[in-house]
Amino acid sequence: MAMTTGILFLWSCSSKKDDTPKGIEHIVIIGVDGMSPNGIQRAHTPMMDSMIQNGAATMHARSVLPSSSSPNWASMIMGADTEQHGVTSNGWEKFDHQLPPVVATKNGTFPTIFTLFHDQQPEAHVGAIYDWDGFGRLFEKEDVDFDIDGDHEDNTTEEAVNYIKEHTPKFTFVHLDHVDHAGHALGHGSLEYYKSVEKADSLITEIVNATKEAGIFEKTLFIVSADHGGIGFGHGGESLAEMEIPFILYGAGIKKGYQIEETVYQYDNAATVAYAMGLQTPQSWIGRPVKGAFIGNEKPNLTYKRKEQITQPKILPDAGYFEPAGGVFKADSVAVVMQNPNNVGEIRYTIGNAVPTMDNSKVYQDTFYLKQTEIVKAGVFQDDQLVSTIAEANFRLVPETKEDPVAYTIYYGEGMDKLPNFATLKPVKEGFVAEFSHKQALTEDVQQEQVALVLESYLDIPEDGKYGFFTNSDDGSKLYVDGKLVVDNDGDHGVMERGEAIELTKGKHLIRVEFFNGGGGYHLDVKYQGANIPKQIIPANHLYREK
Repeated sequence: MAMTTGILFLWSCSSKKDDTPKGIEHIVIIGVDGMSPNGIQRAHTPMMDSMIQNGAATMHARSVLPSSSSPNWASMIMGADTEQHGVTSNGWEKFDHQLPPVVATKNGTFPTIFTLFHDQQPEAHVGAIYDWDGFGRLFEKEDVDFDIDGDHEDNTTEEAVNYIKEHTPKFTFVHLDHVDHAGHALGHGSLEYYKSVEKADSLITEIVNATKEAGIFEKTLFIVSADHGGIGFGHGGESLAEMEIPFILYGAGIKKGYQIEETVYQYDNAATVAYAMGLQTPQSWIGRPVKGAFIGNEKPNLTYKRKEQITQPKILPDAGYFEPAGGVFKADSVAVVMQNPNNVGEIRYTIGNAVPTMDNSKVYQDTFYLKQTEIVKAGVFQDDQLVSTIAEANFRLVPETKEDPVAYTIYYGEGMDKLPNFATLKPVKEGFVAEFSHKQALTEDVQQEQVALVLESYLDIPEDGKYGFFTNSDDGSKLYVDGKLVVDNDGDHGVMERGEAIELTKGKHLIRVEFFNGGGGYHLDVKYQGANIPKQIIPANHLYREK
């Protein structure tokens, strides 16, 4: 829907002229799509390593939820979170979205850092050079003097280098997209992913060298960050691998070798630029400048500090990214193995839905076996205290003689950014699988992009009551019960879970799940819960081909 325009916004006094850091006349932000802290730490990145050693940095800054591109690039330049600016998904468009911004400029958009330069320092030369055309829809074109979609990391960098040398701009924003492509295509943590981070480092070097050739290096502040991290072939979820991002400050006005201990969020990026340039920020912004990193400012006295993470136990078999460990097994029993990735603590676990405590859990000592469908939860305990997050596994056991109960149909499409009208498509493959999942259906013999999937089966409900259903998918999905739409998780997005509840009577009910993948990595799992059923992947032993 179209947003209401013309809402006035107030300026706060968070950045005053007498508080502005000295010696900063130019700022260059380089945002690398999908570049995780792990990428910098594992790849050969001499330029970023030098920036960290001779500047200020944290590898624990956080993106906003969902950990997808549009919400986070918006937050980076808008100094606010999704509930303020309204960019809640990659499907957002200026006049086609659900949540309107809390305030808006005369053009109907939430004020960006570009807006602040345009309104308060109109003489400043400001440029935006980006590798993904979606970034260009997040700001008003009239707020910048130079606006280029480079369409490739090499072209984008070349445009940025030429722009800096020709115009010596006050503020330059550079967006590079190739690392995210590597994560989707080849996997975060893959050799190819690390090579893409190394290329990003070389491109950053070119941009830094451009400021030297332009004679502005000594007066330039560089900020290097990312929109999100990633896990497996995607992102969009709540794991630290997806949520944590690097935040590096280097150059004019910045302390050398300063480790940023204060919390840094995606929206603090724009606030830090405003602080460095003496710009007043709108009252609607929630971002805070990272003042402790600037020369002349004291290190903040933190009452509460970031807790060092104790990694949760690993439960095997691993089901892959984005869903609980375990899996579906056609067997009478299944072995459960646990590993403690830490050098401290012991693993304690429960069988069932209870969170492990000292009173209700057992110490894991060796492999044990399950003979029926169960949920297993485990945590690391130290000094009789739970010190890790909880690991969960869903083990679904079905008799070897039980036929696969879920019918599937695969379709191919073109240009899909939402679920297609299946009535207009021709099926390319049909069959049966054990569960509502992409795993057994989207095999290597079918295309993995621009593909849609329909899954149907009857679920046996044990008693009358309210039941919740959830789809966790990348890209979009919908779930129907007896022909009624219950869960709408459609759209072009990273891994995202949505759920709704419905009253059901005892007996079998037809469950239909629709799913599509437009491009890149993909995922689908489906869960349910009831009054006496903990939230879990719908187990195959409760599904049937016929009513």
